[in-house]
Amino acid sequence: MLASLVLPAGCGGKSKPVLSLYNWGDYIARSVLDAFVAREVAAGRPLEIVEDVFLSEAEMVAKLKTLAAYDVVFPIDYLLDELVRNGSLARIDPATVPGIKHLGKHFQPWHNDEGTVYAIPYLWGTTGIGYDSEKVDKPTSWKALFDARYAGHISVIDSKGDVMDQALLAAGLDINSRDKAKIREVVGPMLQQQKEILRAYDSNPARALVSGDTWIAQIDSGDLLAAQASKPSLQYVIPDEGAALWTDYVAVASQSKSRELALRFIDYLLEPEVAAANANALSFATPNATALEQDLIDAADDPHIYPPPEVIAHLQRSQNWVGGNAALVDELWQQLRG
Repeated sequence: MLASLVLPAGCGGKSKPVLSLYNWGDYIARSVLDAFVAREVAAGRPLEIVEDVFLSEAEMVAKLKTLAAYDVVFPIDYLLDELVRNGSLARIDPATVPGIKHLGKHFQPWHNDEGTVYAIPYLWGTTGIGYDSEKVDKPTSWKALFDARYAGHISVIDSKGDVMDQALLAAGLDINSRDKAKIREVVGPMLQQQKEILRAYDSNPARALVSGDTWIAQIDSGDLLAAQASKPSLQYVIPDEGAALWTDYVAVASQSKSRELALRFIDYLLEPEVAAANANALSFATPNATALEQDLIDAADDPHIYPPPEVIAHLQRSQNWVGGNAALVDELWQQLRG
């Protein structure tokens, strides 16, 4: 994938340390990267930051499984167990990341059953429905993504977890349901029927909503809210059945060649002012409680980014079928995308 390079002024010909990031595209504010480079230069530690991007979770998992030599990676919560088990992530000593103290009580570092920390919360949000209010009536159910009236103008996120989430919820099941009979007999046929009316399994649903190719889509909250700036008729809703609440993390890849630098960068991201600048630029929620307490967050009162308690009560965290229906879900996904 295309990589971008951040270079300090007056770099000369001397080789500098490189900090390699593996992330979703446009998922960290440029100002945040530039400020980190400037800080390191001022401290006598000039560096280069190289970004490589992935378009799907499957791509990220596969690349990390090859033990690619990235430094900092940005995995979603339900993939952490798999990434740790296959040796993709390095252990993190919490003492090396003092900024952890700024995290809210519901967003603590991720650790395995033995208590070893491997990842630090980065941003969080919900996955709901985005729609063009000039084309589509306000949806109240996930069943809207299965409505033949919108055939050819519907998209769901090109991710096994997201596709299963929306189908399970539309079928009246929990996103972590282990009811194999219903998943095979009800959810499986629903997904096949949906495939016939989809415009796309889309890794960038916001772009198609803005262009008008898609009228209604499964989408992450921040992506839809950012797209509203280009097309005000776009709206976001969490259906009555609830939705997935996810947390993206920042971690150190097991093959990192610059672990000390990687940990310094992660701690930098936890500084309240930095966390706020990043969240404000990206329109996603920050797990940084100090930034919220200091009123540094522009959208702290936006219920689409920071849902109220009554909405939070209907949100679910995906377990990615660990120890449950992983094989069945893989089978259904292969039938859809194989």
